[in-house]
Amino acid sequence: MTIHPDRTTAVPEQLSSENVCLRAISRVEFGRVLANDRRREVLRYLLAADEPITIQRLVGWLADTENENAVLTTIHELRQRVHVALCRTHLPLLERYGIVQYDRERGLVSPAANLSEFEAAIDGVDLERPW
Repeated sequence: MTIHPDRTTAVPEQLSSENVCLRAISRVEFGRVLANDRRREVLRYLLAADEPITIQRLVGWLADTENENAVLTTIHELRQRVHVALCRTHLPLLERYGIVQYDRERGLVSPAANLSEFEAAIDGVDLERPW
């Protein structure tokens, strides 16, 4: 069994669900947010949409973009995996850093205050660079 690194990395407890100023995010934390493909894709999608989107729409889009890599996985299984990863790992982390607003009850994700601060860095991420 492979352990996904994001599932074992705790978000610092001093962060609250309130918006966090980007200046309060360390370089290591900034790198952790951008080091994951799915999180970068969520940010790109939100920047392009510029409006709240449903979890189902986001899951469908991510699953479709990852479908090329899923040789032995059905699209239904892939969508389930994407949904679980988004709801349990990626969206809560992005919300804690004030990058997205995640409304669990309504199933909506929308841009938050710090999203625009990450816009310039998303495409320039150097995954070989240690954070």
